[in-house]
Amino acid sequence: MVIEKNIFVERVLPGSVIRELHDNEMEEYRKPFVQKADRRPTLTWPREIPIDQEPADVTAIVQSYSEWLQTSQVKKLFINADPGSLLTGSPREFCRTFPNQTEVTVAGSHFIQEDSPDEIGEAIANWL
Repeated sequence: MVIEKNIFVERVLPGSVIRELHDNEMEEYRKPFVQKADRRPTLTWPREIPIDQEPADVTAIVQSYSEWLQTSQVKKLFINADPGSLLTGSPREFCRTFPNQTEVTVAGSHFIQEDSPDEIGEAIANWL
């Protein structure tokens, strides 16, 4: 279904945005995935998200980055989403523990750039 019906673009994307995406916006998202063969990344990428420590190589990378973020004094900007989707509860609280971090909250679910583009731009500009 992911490849045959372009489910990631046609269902997951609009279902992960609070507002309704306009036809011209959806057309832009569809452009890279017009041909079925072009949709392979939309199937491969989600399979790389670590769940229950698999895939092991990706889990190791995430763990390494996590350890670095917990100790690094590099300036960070955490753009939180309300209500959010995947980064809620304990994962959100974990992200809030990183040192030298500024947090801003914008309206959004998963693809927050579609719900709060101006607010995100303003947050980045102010943070810089």
